[in-house]
Amino acid sequence: MRLFACSCCFLALLGFVAPSKAAPKVTSRTTTFPVSGATGDALLKELERKGPKHGFTSRAIAQTRYTMNSEAEWNHARGVCAVTRPMVRLDITYIYPEVKGETSGPLRSRWQRFMAGIRKHEEQHGRLAREMAAEADKAIAGLKVQDGKACGKLRAEMKRVVAAIVERYEARQRQFDVVEHKSGGNVEGLVKRLVTK
Repeated sequence: MRLFACSCCFLALLGFVAPSKAAPKVTSRTTTFPVSGATGDALLKELERKGPKHGFTSRAIAQTRYTMNSEAEWNHARGVCAVTRPMVRLDITYIYPEVKGETSGPLRSRWQRFMAGIRKHEEQHGRLAREMAAEADKAIAGLKVQDGKACGKLRAEMKRVVAAIVERYEARQRQFDVVEHKSGGNVEGLVKRLVTK
């Protein structure tokens, strides 16, 4: 499961500055929420009650939230506006459940296997977000258009390019979730193995 937000803005430069190499700045952090229970079923009910919100009424087992801010420095010379430095920042937050209290050895082992699978799922959302940021940064770095001194066309083109990249990667995120959450899919298998003694 993932949540996403994006924004764009520009900073003007006077004079000519050589384009810099594209490289997004990425930060990630992990937070947890407590669950407890003496059985797999009890832990699953805790997840349904305490998990991060997914839509208005349901909750997720875990969640990957990310925000991408796309900025750029640019200059205007001889009727051309060009990006001189892309500045894409991606902030990722992983939210996972953490068992509090004592659990039996077999349940603890099942929980650890369950969480290994959940982390793998969420980290794939994170990898796709990183790929999106890298592609956006690279695309912004190459932008150059015939434009007036205010560089309005360049700003519009940057928004268009970033929006297209975001749309493509959000489609990939959704498709990944469809496959993972389908009946008989990976997530269902992880839940069944957690609750089966």
